[in-house]
Amino acid sequence: MKHIFSLLLFFTWADLRSQNLDSVAIATFSDAVANLANSEMLRHGSLAIQIKDVKTKSKIFSLHQERSLPSASILKLVTTASVMSVLGPQYRFETKLSYTGTVRSDTLFGDIWIHGGGDPSLGSDRFADYPDQQGIFLRWAAAIKGKGIKHIKGNILVDTGFYDGLPQVESWIWGDIGNAYGAGVFSLNINENKFLAQFSPGSEVGDAVAFNGTKPSLPYMQFDNLLQTGERGSGDQSIFYSSPLGNTVQFTGTIPTGYRQFTVKGAIPNPPYFAQYGLKETLELQGIGVDQQKLVLNGAGGSLDRYVSPPLQDLCRETNYWSINLYADSFLKLFGKQFAGKSDFESSTELMRKYWTAKGADMRGFGVKDGSGLSPSGFVTVQNMTEVLSAMYKDKAFESYYRGLAVMGQSGTVRRYGKKTRAEGNVRAKSGSFEGTRSYAGYATTRSGQLLSFAIIAHRYLPDTEKEITKELVTLMELMANF
Repeated sequence: MKHIFSLLLFFTWADLRSQNLDSVAIATFSDAVANLANSEMLRHGSLAIQIKDVKTKSKIFSLHQERSLPSASILKLVTTASVMSVLGPQYRFETKLSYTGTVRSDTLFGDIWIHGGGDPSLGSDRFADYPDQQGIFLRWAAAIKGKGIKHIKGNILVDTGFYDGLPQVESWIWGDIGNAYGAGVFSLNINENKFLAQFSPGSEVGDAVAFNGTKPSLPYMQFDNLLQTGERGSGDQSIFYSSPLGNTVQFTGTIPTGYRQFTVKGAIPNPPYFAQYGLKETLELQGIGVDQQKLVLNGAGGSLDRYVSPPLQDLCRETNYWSINLYADSFLKLFGKQFAGKSDFESSTELMRKYWTAKGADMRGFGVKDGSGLSPSGFVTVQNMTEVLSAMYKDKAFESYYRGLAVMGQSGTVRRYGKKTRAEGNVRAKSGSFEGTRSYAGYATTRSGQLLSFAIIAHRYLPDTEKEITKELVTLMELMANF
């Protein structure tokens, strides 16, 4: 292994002077990589690393750069780059409200239609100056009242034709899709397709856990609570099981003792139905009845409301800061729809590979299943990652994209790392993790001001060494900032 590293550095040092890079810093980095690659933690696993100069695409450091490995959430960097490149930073999703039939006196003899536009942020509470879930329902109710409608003879219906294909990827794990991070992507999403389940654990390990309900209220759903109380400090070890478009959620696993109330986020299995239910409930609370009759409609109907999301650059920033799977997978479907008119997962991922290949990136070894990295059967090479990041540097959307990446030691999922080192403020990175895989990718600014793209993936390290692996990979990013 050490002989391999010496060869790598031989080819690297030949070009260091022209690139104004610190050869001592790179040698220190190389030694740290060798020690990690030869460690007991990775005896049966893999470590892959690549670092490139974004302007010249010259390789600064490479190890197993063509080995295909699970990406985890660093894949979001590719997905957000793709959608921003094609649609631009200022693109906004649209959600429309309309009616069919005619309004006579104060009665609509027709239906209310919600037209989903794929917006993953509709009703989210994470954006200032944009309405949350209840604010959306109130907005729509106000639009209906503004038309002079006080009674609806027909139904509230949802147009779900914006996206093709299934809301979830077939290779997602069943134990993931009932949890909020595994929520499906629909043409109409609401409140990030999540609910909060509230529990009261017992005082002893093994005690039954009381289920106290959900926010928002979901009275049409059935909940099967099999949760037990776990040890104090054991954290959230619950798993929610549900199926897409179903109406039953099963709670299993444990939550820790020592809490008066413990909240877990779950995925709403059928967001379009929830939007119908929520709007109907809001209308009825305001005295507007919905008869839900099937009518023979006459009249052209008309528009009631057009809602637009925050700009795409803001949505991508939140995605890469906080690793929001729903947003990334919606971006993938939007990319496929806009680029080639196909928005199912399989078509969209293949279109993304072809798109970056056409822009000069080496995408050999790229075989992803989604846009978020949630699927454990998807894979990338670290070379795929640095190639896309380097190609993105030349894209018209780069400045907005770059500003939307988390800063090491300051923001997002890497805010706690690299403090009081040169990496703080000089490395912008996305983290990724699921069982047996830990990854980082992004950009680093050298002492001379050069911008580097990098990707690191550690896979199949020893069980229970997640913290140690994370510490070692963070150290590599800190050393990289010294180049």
